[in-house]
Amino acid sequence: MIFQNLDIQTLYFPHRDIFILVILSFVILISVGLLAVILLRRQKLTRNLKLVLLSISFIFGGIILGGVPNVVLVIQHIFADIFYPNRWAFLVLRISIFFILTLIFGRIFCGYVCPLGAVQELASMIRFKPKLDYDRKFWKKKNYLRWGFFGIYAITAIIWGLETTLFMNPINGFLIFWTPLNVVIFIALITFLLTFFISIFIYRPYCRFFCPFGALAFLFGKISPLKIRRTPYCTECGICEKICPTLEGFDISEKGECYYCYRCIDFCTNEMFIDTGKIAQINRLLTTYSLDFDSLSKEKYFDKIIKSIIRLLIPYKRAHALEQLNDALKSKKNISLDAIQNIVIRLKAIFPEETKQFNISKYKKWIEQNESRWKDKIEPVHLDKLFYGLKKEIQ
Repeated sequence: MIFQNLDIQTLYFPHRDIFILVILSFVILISVGLLAVILLRRQKLTRNLKLVLLSISFIFGGIILGGVPNVVLVIQHIFADIFYPNRWAFLVLRISIFFILTLIFGRIFCGYVCPLGAVQELASMIRFKPKLDYDRKFWKKKNYLRWGFFGIYAITAIIWGLETTLFMNPINGFLIFWTPLNVVIFIALITFLLTFFISIFIYRPYCRFFCPFGALAFLFGKISPLKIRRTPYCTECGICEKICPTLEGFDISEKGECYYCYRCIDFCTNEMFIDTGKIAQINRLLTTYSLDFDSLSKEKYFDKIIKSIIRLLIPYKRAHALEQLNDALKSKKNISLDAIQNIVIRLKAIFPEETKQFNISKYKKWIEQNESRWKDKIEPVHLDKLFYGLKKEIQ
């Protein structure tokens, strides 16, 4: 039998004697988790930064450490040693650390630190679910598959021992870099590759349906204080609800399955919602005034253009966008969107005094007065530009 006389510690932690490598990798993985939390809290997580964080977890946790931290293996140990109190108590203590982290930080570990989670997230960013469901409704998740597989893990490990469950854990596939000739690792590698392939089409299939730690972390994630929430400036356009791959974008969701993929925030503030036709219209207004083709006073014309820009930014968090516009007009900081920054540059050149005296409070009140009417003006046609993180190609 291939599992006889299997030294689990040697097989699943072959690098334990390389002390410096292990410590360095763990410090890097912890830093990835903390940095992800900071960027999420400050809403500074960009697509490129996300790729970097996930790649670091894949390289150091996956390739270098061979799939560490492997929390699934710890749970398998717990099931297998349930009748051995001395060993079982220590294993429960180990896994409790990850549950406490989940309770405090939500699914950050699953989202950015776990090497298998990182691989699935990277696969999901390739391109999947090309059609958005405009009629998507919130429904309470049925976790029959998840808890059914959790029971299979438990029963298999309790009755037949830890060794019979090793190949069921795709994280073990990372060990192919350390023990390429081991039969058990080769079977786990096949499971790993299948997980990667399916992740291109189904968001995080192992995390959501098969991972025993994920099943338990789901319960802790629901009561974690670190959650992505809507702000008072939400336009209720429904984009986050439609784009969330785990149905956690709904306001009534408990966010237990949120892996902080950042799609909802990224799409809420994404340049792809800018109407290029309206940008062209604003530029024409500037050109018209500079050529003295309009009879409006300078002050009124400036006001007209500012309001046009604000209307352009409706899909954004408007108050934040207005502050960015104010900073750009006062030359404090450029707007990240080149199309709008170019308009700002022209505004400052044509209306130097008006930009210096820009009254942000006046326009905040104007936004508040018109907000309810604007919410109804967001058209579903804008959503056709979305393709899960990519711009949909226009034929």
